[in-house]
Amino acid sequence: MSEFKVEDATSAQAAARRHLEAYYGADRVRNVRFTRTWYVAGAKRDVWEVEGDVELKKGIFGREYRHFKCQIDPETGRVIAFEG
Repeated sequence: MSEFKVEDATSAQAAARRHLEAYYGADRVRNVRFTRTWYVAGAKRDVWEVEGDVELKKGIFGREYRHFKCQIDPETGRVIAFEG
């Protein structure tokens, strides 16, 4: 996975989408809906917080929905923490 600087909410969402596709499999991820994306300036580390819902393919006709949250390092674009 290549590293890149995350400068805005759109690039933070793109990093989160790449992580979801790597985590669940690109062929399973159907739709990603981002509900909140914001920048948090912390005492030790600044992060982008991204929340949303992902629709996953399950079987031939099945669907599964999951809520996710992740923290993204703005300097490298890597996901620091993931819940989903």
